[in-house]
Amino acid sequence: MPKIDETSKQVEILHSKVKVLLHENYSEEEIVEHLIKDGIEPHYARLIIENIHDDKSDNKSFRNSLIMGAFYIVGGLLINIFSYRIAANSNSLFFYFFWGIIVLGIVTIIRGFILYKKK
Repeated sequence: MPKIDETSKQVEILHSKVKVLLHENYSEEEIVEHLIKDGIEPHYARLIIENIHDDKSDNKSFRNSLIMGAFYIVGGLLINIFSYRIAANSNSLFFYFFWGIIVLGIVTIIRGFILYKKK
């Protein structure tokens, strides 16, 4: 199994290198040319760039899922608190409990973890 570990390390090194080049504002074509000089085939170099863009997109989607889930939960709790206070002030025997909004928030957060969070 040492070959698998060695290959994984080489892939991680390539990904790190491409991340640095992207961060330094190199164009994708310049990165591909740079990797070709290192002996990487052009289609594999483009695949690495695409994977890094996908990872960034997934991280953004994960963050958005967490924010939206928290927004739904907080909003649902506030609506329920206001509903209870209105019922208490009007001496009502019941109040509306909006559990669906809170469940939507929890499901949104769980969905974010399932779909977008990797190791």
